[in-house]
Amino acid sequence: MRKRKIWENFLQWILPGVLLVIALVLSIYDFNNKMEIAIQTVVDDQAEQIGLYYAAGVEDKLKALGNITDAVASIMAGRLDRGEAFLNEKLDTLMKASDAYMVVYCATNGTGFLNDRRQIDMTELNYYDSILGETPHYLFARTDGINGQTAFIYVCPITNSGNVNGYLLSYMEPAEMSDLFENSVYGDRTFFSLVDRNGTIMACYGATQGTKILQNDFWNSLKEVAESLGSWTLFDRQQQKGDNGILHVNENGVGKILCHFPIADTAWNLVVGIDESYLSGIQQSFRGPIVDLIVKISISIAAALIVITVINVLVRIKVSEHSKVLEDKADTDLLTDLNNKMATERKIREYMEQYPEKQGVLFVLDVDNFKKINDTMGHTFGDEVLRNLAVRLQSMFRATDIVGRTGGDEFMVFLKDIRDITMIEREGKKIEQFFHQFEVGEYVKYSVTASVGAAVFPGDGNTFENLYKSADNALYVSKRHGKNQLTFYKKPEKETK
Repeated sequence: MRKRKIWENFLQWILPGVLLVIALVLSIYDFNNKMEIAIQTVVDDQAEQIGLYYAAGVEDKLKALGNITDAVASIMAGRLDRGEAFLNEKLDTLMKASDAYMVVYCATNGTGFLNDRRQIDMTELNYYDSILGETPHYLFARTDGINGQTAFIYVCPITNSGNVNGYLLSYMEPAEMSDLFENSVYGDRTFFSLVDRNGTIMACYGATQGTKILQNDFWNSLKEVAESLGSWTLFDRQQQKGDNGILHVNENGVGKILCHFPIADTAWNLVVGIDESYLSGIQQSFRGPIVDLIVKISISIAAALIVITVINVLVRIKVSEHSKVLEDKADTDLLTDLNNKMATERKIREYMEQYPEKQGVLFVLDVDNFKKINDTMGHTFGDEVLRNLAVRLQSMFRATDIVGRTGGDEFMVFLKDIRDITMIEREGKKIEQFFHQFEVGEYVKYSVTASVGAAVFPGDGNTFENLYKSADNALYVSKRHGKNQLTFYKKPEKETK
């Protein structure tokens, strides 16, 4: 009888208790693994988002040099008889207006006229063939062949009636970009490097001492220190395609995370190498509270009553998660996975009501000639255009911003907490320039453009209806003026008086 009682107690309490302990241990182990993956994902995303800021700074520096050179070249194109006085004046103007340390006018016969009044034979330069061409482009020279300096070179062909009759070259030292990387938010053990697609190191900034991977044939040098061959292969493929990429490496026992970002209008990448000291600090800030929580839950579940309570809570959490999934599905556009029209408008209204004093910007985008795309390329290709546009739009902005598809080919982007006019102009320029290079198609690339209207909250409208109306008016102006452009809403004169 006693043995039977012991057996019954074993079946009723001890066995379930043992199974519960095993289940708890396995659950904690599984949760810990998932937590590590989630933390790593957050750290990677944060590192990549900050890196985009530095890449944008490099692009701005190069574009500033290119824009000024283009402007002077445009003036020179109007004069076929470019006398010495005229050339000297334009070269001096370009030197004063840009960050270039040297500018050169190269005639079609290869004669070069320098801003310091020297003349040289440009055909003797080892990069002369790379100068020739019909489109503006950037070059890198280990030595400029003139002053013996390393240089980033912007080449602008001077054309008249479609014929190239000269080139204007602006030379900038890599050191001109060093101020971009001072006081890095990643910490003082971070390095930054500009690398071309062939793996040539063009310039390095920050903590480069003792970093052996910074050598020519850079991309292949990472193969031996990458955490896995598969991750390196993906990283290398991404840089060849001109996409962002991230890779974890271990160099002499020191962990690093490498991010690369393509620089627009070039075949160059900005590579950021972040030291494990920065990574461990970020990881610990996430891991510490979660580990404490695991310990407390593990101790608490020792009592049967707590076990029942926890099961109750888990069931409720599951129900809550299921409800959240259903809500997300109701808010999601089935084709693009963006917010649908109702969700987009609701979220924008909620922001306006919660933060009436904070500034925001609403962009309304219409794909140009979308009906023609559907008619000529087919509806399947049209859907691919919308999906590609959705993915690219979502990746361009912060996770807190609102991106939605509100019609057949209409999209809305609402940027929250825009603090000053500079940020507004930068974001507007980012959208406008995006459509100058947006292409869709795996084999045949189809350039897709859009007309964009923008309005600022609360200045151009303190309700969703008014703000949308202002942005829609601006969109109409973009379409009326030839499409493929961005227009900010301007109040009529009667309203501004």
